[in-house]
Amino acid sequence: MLKNFRLAQYRIILTARESIFMPPYSGSTLRGGFGQAFRKIVCTMKNTECKDCTLNNLCPYSYIFETSPPEDATQLRGYSDVPRPFIIDPLETNGNYKTGETLEFLLTLIGKAIDYLPYFLVSFRELGNMGIGRGRGRFQMTEVVAKSGEDAGESVYSWETELVNNLDCDLDFSAIQQESKQLSPDQVTIKFLTPTRITYNGQLTDELPFHVFLQRLLGRISALDYFHCGESLLIDFKEFVNQANEIETVKSELEWYDWTRYSSRQDRRMRLGGLLGEVTYKSELGPFLPFVVLGHYAHVGKGATFGLGKYDIMERSI
Repeated sequence: MLKNFRLAQYRIILTARESIFMPPYSGSTLRGGFGQAFRKIVCTMKNTECKDCTLNNLCPYSYIFETSPPEDATQLRGYSDVPRPFIIDPLETNGNYKTGETLEFLLTLIGKAIDYLPYFLVSFRELGNMGIGRGRGRFQMTEVVAKSGEDAGESVYSWETELVNNLDCDLDFSAIQQESKQLSPDQVTIKFLTPTRITYNGQLTDELPFHVFLQRLLGRISALDYFHCGESLLIDFKEFVNQANEIETVKSELEWYDWTRYSSRQDRRMRLGGLLGEVTYKSELGPFLPFVVLGHYAHVGKGATFGLGKYDIMERSI
């Protein structure tokens, strides 16, 4: 199960070269600017849509930003919303940064995307020259640190040398399973830190019974596994979700938070509200916990690429 699944996390530290003004949940701004810089660097057919480009199957931009099912896909061929293999997770929401101040975010790469790390770093360095946020404030990417669990991690990149160190900092599913054993198998509290957009029966839901949470989590994990790690999640999804129906919600303090962002790519404002707060589940949770822990790293729901659907797992046993 998930033998090929792997992810890697990097803490990226930026230093403002001039005043920078960022909105709340600035992951959307970082993601949008990063996409523009990435395409500027790698695209050789800038006036052609990715789907019409003859280099589509070879282009790093197309793979990272326009991921689509490969022609030889035997599963999920009709999957219209292939998850992108990265997550940009702002580590703070302070909107204004003066010259010399730092802002940080966590970059998570999944599967094959880990090998594209140099493209990500070059793109963020270029974005620093292009500027970001209101007024296009410029920054310098000063350091990138490989995050390993709760450890501080090792330096991957420093602006002083401009060299990228190739570190083995992947986290695989066996490590996730070991981490899940630290949790109580009888009760767990999920704390949603950024708006979490989960659909049920085709509609966004403002309630989150465990089976709905698990179903969306498994859908995301299985798609990431298939499209970016080259394998299929071989479980009986229907039976697994049926078992999840037995999990009781003992406490829910979830609230709906509404916000909007402007998409330069789609040239329109988008409403991206979601659930925030805590929900506690109780019963025989053991079989589900590895996926819950994996979701802590991979997020859940819509908008995960720019940091939505982020949650912590509370009440770890000692």
